[in-house]
Amino acid sequence: AMPYGEAVGLAEPLREGDCVLADWPAGRRFTGAPRLAVDPGCAGRAPDGQVMAVVEAASAEEARDHGPARCEERTRQARERLADVRSVAVVPSAEGFEAAGRRTACLVLGAHGPVFGPLGDRRRFGTEFADPAAMQRRDCLDATPRGTARLVPCGGRYEEQVLGFTRLGEEDVPRAGAGRGAAVEVCAREVPPRDYGFDPSLYVSGAWTSDKPPQTGPHVAVCTVKRRNGGTMEGTEP
Repeated sequence: AMPYGEAVGLAEPLREGDCVLADWPAGRRFTGAPRLAVDPGCAGRAPDGQVMAVVEAASAEEARDHGPARCEERTRQARERLADVRSVAVVPSAEGFEAAGRRTACLVLGAHGPVFGPLGDRRRFGTEFADPAAMQRRDCLDATPRGTARLVPCGGRYEEQVLGFTRLGEEDVPRAGAGRGAAVEVCAREVPPRDYGFDPSLYVSGAWTSDKPPQTGPHVAVCTVKRRNGGTMEGTEP
């Protein structure tokens, strides 16, 4: 039997860490059950999200009744660190309960578009972000010559640190080739580094925005802090 039924369409049970592509019925996100496919490399096809936990149940009924709430709980920490994601429980069907290993898979999916790669602790240091959607609070970053960001350990030296997120109005969304000046201004106003203990005479705001804007929903900026003189930061400054 298919672990999660015909609609979801998977022949094998999901495992923690699996990246998935989600195809929603009639293209309406988070209504009904998405048809899922696993993205083995977790990058090749702009994954929509990742299995962040699995929760066991004694019966298919228990999985159906309690799986979603347990997934909300198990993914809360991961979701709080990300800009724009939601929890989705992939519950075993009655016939597929044993095939699913008696487990509900807890997905974290981008709320308005893909997450473009692994999430949380499954990201490797040195990895370049395909998109800011997978950046999370307190990440330490270096810019690459290509104008992208790379995840680096906060214990060493780094160029900027993620403080939080903000939504951009239409007028602030970066146009192709126009730079991120407006987004930086919004970040400086909405997520000021001084609120996090950074001295404004030494530190300034930075911003990362997607060049693949969501088809629906808000355009989110990732707000960072960096040294005013362009130097590196280290450890948990300040």
